[in-house]
Amino acid sequence: MSKKKILFAAYSLDVGGIEISLVNLLKNINYKKYSVTLALEKKIGIFLDELPKEINVIEYKVSQNKVLIIRKFINFYKQLRWKFQYKNYYDCSISYATYSKPCSFLARASSKNSILFVHSNYCQLYNDDILVKKFFNGIMINKFKSIIFVSNEAKKDLCDVYEIANKSFVINNLVDYDRIIKLSKIDVNLDLRYAKNFVFVGRLDESSKKVSRIMEVAKKCKDKKIDVGFWIIGDGPDLELYIDLKEKYKLDNVIFYGKQKNPYPYIKNADYLILTSSYEGFPVVYNEAIALQKPILTTIDVSDDFISIPNRFGIIAKHNVDDIFDKVIYLLNNGFVIKEKVNFKSINNSRIKNIEEIMEYKND
Repeated sequence: MSKKKILFAAYSLDVGGIEISLVNLLKNINYKKYSVTLALEKKIGIFLDELPKEINVIEYKVSQNKVLIIRKFINFYKQLRWKFQYKNYYDCSISYATYSKPCSFLARASSKNSILFVHSNYCQLYNDDILVKKFFNGIMINKFKSIIFVSNEAKKDLCDVYEIANKSFVINNLVDYDRIIKLSKIDVNLDLRYAKNFVFVGRLDESSKKVSRIMEVAKKCKDKKIDVGFWIIGDGPDLELYIDLKEKYKLDNVIFYGKQKNPYPYIKNADYLILTSSYEGFPVVYNEAIALQKPILTTIDVSDDFISIPNRFGIIAKHNVDDIFDKVIYLLNNGFVIKEKVNFKSINNSRIKNIEEIMEYKND
């Protein structure tokens, strides 16, 4: 029996939640059933060497020419070449990077069974139906046969804007539990001056992650002489903004550890995970913290196909510094014990089965 041909399209395999979740998914594909091609806009990233050897990795690099008419001509020519070679060539094609127009094109052009992954709640990001439609019309959401969301909230909100409920599913990211546990045991240099420590892991982008809230909470803790530290793991466009805040407020209790391929020892050795985002889908780092039995303090109350955070795995704070600070104090005074352990092996099996069912929808 011949293998079904599957195409995944993504931006790159550098550090990030989407990239980690994609690699975890690709590790769980049954390569006896599927022949997989991964098309990257940029064939770069520290996770390239972790891909299963069965995957054919190619690069679909769009032109960045500064002259608009030249750039458009080159990219139009690339699209024509792709269609000539791969139009409906695959049994299923998946745009894994929600925000990427090139990935959207590759998925829509390469099979009749095209799938769009939605990794964030764009309705919360834009907070305006007109802007939401502008974004999703740009990637031609209505042309996709199926849409997979990573949280119930993201699905519900977008289904209020588009009539897509009949082709929408909630399937969260797969979790490489054994790898997380193994890598968490690696020794790293840690600043353990403080009695308790909160760790943030993610992209340093103020528009979404609002790490400035952590800096302000750290300042309150410093001013009140509270024995607590804040570890920042990651990199991004607003790193300098946060470094400037650290220097401005003289925050010895904030420690930057930079971009880490392996953030798990930091999560394991911290007391709590903290996220102060303005919007999210279902953050990959939630699953990583749960795997390492670390309680979560977050401003994002989301649920996926198996997991919800409040009371089970952490507590929710309002979107303001005062309430986040109050919740930090609550945790320092009262603690939080995770009383259940998630069977990620069983969950992964269920998720990959659901994804395979969608990948094998019969073409029209």
